Amino acid sequence: MTLFYKTYLNKIIKSSLPLNLLLICTVGILSQFSTDSLAQTPASTTCDPNAQTLVKGNTGEIVVTLQNLLVENGYMDRHFVDGDFGPGTETAVKQFQIDNSLTTDGIVGPSTWQVLCSPPVSALSNETSGLMNCAGDIADTSCSPKPLQTFGSSVYKPITAPLDTADSIYIAGKTVFLGSKNLSSTPYLVTEEHYTDQGILKGVGNVTNNQTYISTHLSDELIQSTGNGTMTTQDGESIAWIDSSIGRPAENGSWVFYEIILFNNTQSKTLALLNNSIGLVKSTAGNEPDYMWLLN
Repeated sequence: MTLFYKTYLNKIIKSSLPLNLLLICTVGILSQFSTDSLAQTPASTTCDPNAQTLVKGNTGEIVVTLQNLLVENGYMDRHFVDGDFGPGTETAVKQFQIDNSLTTDGIVGPSTWQVLCSPPVSALSNETSGLMNCAGDIADTSCSPKPLQTFGSSVYKPITAPLDTADSIYIAGKTVFLGSKNLSSTPYLVTEEHYTDQGILKGVGNVTNNQTYISTHLSDELIQSTGNGTMTTQDGESIAWIDSSIGRPAENGSWVFYEIILFNNTQSKTLALLNNSIGLVKSTAGNEPDYMWLLN
């Protein structure tokens, strides 16, 4: 199991989520880990810091290398590795450049290649050593990992059972569906979907959240998805994220998704409260608001 998923699971298990939500989130992460394992994705990508300059519109193996590096650094989902430098790859490159104090032009030149080819530093490195000491036996009371990142009570409250919308750090009033396409029909229907929503992030204000999901329709009552996206303030500051989710239909027929979301690092002071954080998102199809809580 990769460091990413071990750290994910440690944070989820150490949170105070209700048991039913804990199981949903853990199953979602484990199912995604199983999918990743079967995909036989290389553990690391060979990188040449002197590689050719890439811009939107380029294609080929060198673009695959770029996309794999963006995946390894947490800026893209592996499902989007297709060798085509399109708008999604350009967005990921720009976010990488912002987070590494590079010129934000979406062009992968010598400076960007140099940073990409450096050994990736996990966004969770400040917590990893403590968490990984506990990975062998989560129930071991002698395990003393570093405390997880917390924020002032004026921003959010730790999750308690049951979930209280008043404790959420983000509320999205309306989600707009932008489009979808079918990627596969066997053995399961797999779709790619694009959304955007406008919401309020506590302590920050109005933000836009652009989202892309790859959804596997396992049955009429179960959808498993992975996603990535960017949350952007009105001033143009942004932070990238990836997530894994499980969706089931509610009694009223609307689909409800519980998502575990992992935020990357950003140089934005406004969004610094989200750096390296993991949260739980509850999203409901239709007109109901979406909510996000940070795990403590």
